[in-house]
This record gives sequence, C-alpha cells and structure tokens, in this order.
Amino acid sequence: MITTEKLKTDLIALFNLEGVHAEEISDDDHLFNDGLGLDSVDAIELTIFLDNEYGIIFANISESEAVFASIKTLQEFINANGNV
Repeated sequence: MITTEKLKTDLIALFNLEGVHAEEISDDDHLFNDGLGLDSVDAIELTIFLDNEYGIIFANISESEAVFASIKTLQEFINANGNV
C-alpha cells in the first residue's frame, strides 16, 4: 500500500519540483493547473511512471482524468489497481 506521503515524495522527484516538500502538499491538492502545476506533457510522464512502477495501464486518456484529480484520488487508485 502506498501512502500519500510516499506518493508526494515520488511526484516531487519525478517532476523535479525544486523547493517543494511533501508536507507542504495537501492530499486534496490538484495535480494539474492550480495544484502542483503539472501540464499535458507531465500527464504522459505520470502515465509512464504508473505503468513502470505499479503496472497500471489506462485503456484511454479519459479514464485517467478522474484518477489524476488529486493526490488522494491517485493514491486510492494505485492502492486499488496497482501492483503495490
């Protein structure tokens, strides 16, 4: 089971979010736009990361929209569907 703290740390490393610390990120923070500020290219990187780390593959991009809504929704999806 992945914790939100572990996921936050992984995302900070994956996207080189300099000066951002896991404890500063809320579990309800959005991943894109006004949250962590990720963009469409980052969505591709995140999708590849989920496949490599947890064996998660999305059937289509619209499926990932709800999953990528926040740190918490992503964490819950990984725990329910990934190889953790």
